[in-house]
Amino acid sequence: MSDDRVPIIEDRHSAGGGHSLPPWLVLIVDDDDSVHQATRFALDDFRFENRGLHILSAYSAEEAREVISDHADAAVILLDVVMESEHVGLDLVRWIRDELSNNRVRIVLRTGQPGFAPELQVVRDYDINDYKQKSEMTAARLVTTVYSALRSFRDIVRLEQQADRLTRALKTAEDASRAKTDFITHMSHEFRTPLNSIIGLSEVIATEMLGPVATTKYKEYAWDIVTSGRRLQILVESVLDLAEDGDRQSMHIQTFDLHELVSEFFAQESREIPLMREREDAEQNGTVASSGLMLRADRHAVLTMLKHLVSNALNHNPSSCRVRVTARQLQDGRLVLSVVDDGVGIDPAVMKRLGEPFNLQSNPYVSGRGGLGLGLLATKALIERHGGRMVVESERGKGTTVRLLFPAEGPPGQKDGSGRRQ
Repeated sequence: MSDDRVPIIEDRHSAGGGHSLPPWLVLIVDDDDSVHQATRFALDDFRFENRGLHILSAYSAEEAREVISDHADAAVILLDVVMESEHVGLDLVRWIRDELSNNRVRIVLRTGQPGFAPELQVVRDYDINDYKQKSEMTAARLVTTVYSALRSFRDIVRLEQQADRLTRALKTAEDASRAKTDFITHMSHEFRTPLNSIIGLSEVIATEMLGPVATTKYKEYAWDIVTSGRRLQILVESVLDLAEDGDRQSMHIQTFDLHELVSEFFAQESREIPLMREREDAEQNGTVASSGLMLRADRHAVLTMLKHLVSNALNHNPSSCRVRVTARQLQDGRLVLSVVDDGVGIDPAVMKRLGEPFNLQSNPYVSGRGGLGLGLLATKALIERHGGRMVVESERGKGTTVRLLFPAEGPPGQKDGSGRRQ
């Protein structure tokens, strides 16, 4: 090499193009100037997918490193093996693949001395995409080689672009899910806090906790407010439960006594149930036929499901309807929690649609008294999040039984309260 040689020669004729799409970038790395000239001549009119070539030249591995560092979008490298040393071209391949982590560019090895770089060994040990001997590289073979290399480069770029789009879409979905969770949490607070205040203060007035109410009508109005507040509370909780469906991370799994939970439920609802049942005695309408059954689940979610089912049974049946809550363990270890009533039952045609979203029907069990049928839908979603299922059996005029089947080992893939994965 002479000292005044320009190390990088740009093919201005090919680079111009005048097309909207940029030309394909091809780098020739060879210490023989005649190889550069012959390659440029053979590829002078080359076009692929309506794009020409922009050819760069480097006459040593060191110059090639500079060019590749400045042009990370190079599509093809036509690389000689023997230049400054016998294996400098192979060392450049390792530098491109390992240090630069550039797996997109297609490297075509061209050697005039195959004895220094045996084809089988080179293809096996180095991440190259093609191997050619200069003595066999005619103009036609050079063109077909570049076509093949560019097609491969194009496909890799498209796959990377698709992967980037999928990554961005996944991040967008995760951000949306996080925003949804934050919104639901905020709405839960904004709805439940004032409702609890309305219900609690109305009960204080209705029960005359701080003293007698002078006007009887006011006391009746207070009970009406409590009743309406309770119904609105159930509806709000159903909507929030549906909105949270699929957010498995929100479940807090623990082991608890189901008998104690059911007893706690009736103790908490001892005032609510009489209101929904036109103030009949709660103990006559709710009985528990279980004891000592240990369940691994989200305790709050089980309370919510029980509340939905008992509320459905009491609200959508005549006042004479009786409701029982039972639980038992099956031989395979599954636990069954049932809410049984002797009410009007459900029409077979309606049974097929139970648990479906927006199932607005005239059947009193599903949507009677203006209900939206969200109780069963929310319960179905909650039990499925636990890895279980809901079974509904009903006969017109004889009542309805809703069974919740919990898996023996608790919800799959969930952690208990101590953080241990089950």
